[in-house]
Amino acid sequence: MNDDLIKQLQRQNRLLKRALAVGCLAVVALFLTAAMEKEGRARFTEIDVERINVVEANGKPAVVIANSSRLPDPVLNGKTVKSSRGEMPGLIFFNTVGDECGGLIFKGKPNQQGRADAGMHFSMDRFGGDQQLAIGHYEAEGFMQTGLRIFDRGLAKDYEPLYEAYKNAPEGPEKAALREKWKEAGGRQIQRLFVGRTGGSDSAVILADKEGRPRIMITVTPAGEPKLDFLDEKGQVIQSLPNTPKKRK
Repeated sequence: MNDDLIKQLQRQNRLLKRALAVGCLAVVALFLTAAMEKEGRARFTEIDVERINVVEANGKPAVVIANSSRLPDPVLNGKTVKSSRGEMPGLIFFNTVGDECGGLIFKGKPNQQGRADAGMHFSMDRFGGDQQLAIGHYEAEGFMQTGLRIFDRGLAKDYEPLYEAYKNAPEGPEKAALREKWKEAGGRQIQRLFVGRTGGSDSAVILADKEGRPRIMITVTPAGEPKLDFLDEKGQVIQSLPNTPKKRK
């Protein structure tokens, strides 16, 4: 190998090293620019994902979309609390302070007997408390109900300490008194209004008092028979319209 060829190869080697160095620097600069970019926008035709967290600029959650195993537990007054909603996919909304303020959950499958075990539940929560309005469809063991509900419930900061004291109190007058205080603070979730289809297949409007006792019921049966009932606090009908005509003897 002559000297000219060796010098030519050495020169090409130096050029190749410089090109590789420049390429590496360009790639690093690209990644650094992407990492430092605070705002960006991407477009996808289709994605597969188990959970999407939409967050505010300060990092607080705004909306979460998740499958049944990744739906977050409720957050109330800044604390994560256990939920009885079970493992279901859904869409959860959060207010400005990061507490849950409503959502949509759903499920649907046959049980061991082949009957539907299904439902969809959309709710809106009060600030610092539980749901105040819910729209839902529920099926289980041959039972089916669909409708809108409005509830009464107090603020968690008022009734939760009383419930903890009630759970830890020994049986007796003190425990009973704590339960009454918890109820007065709005610890129970009281249904005040129902509009929808009942489990008995009637279309109905049901108005209840502050104890959750139905006091006015407007129903129409599947056969088309309308009825308006007024009830006392014991659930007894005190007046009904239309009045049933008396049979002639």
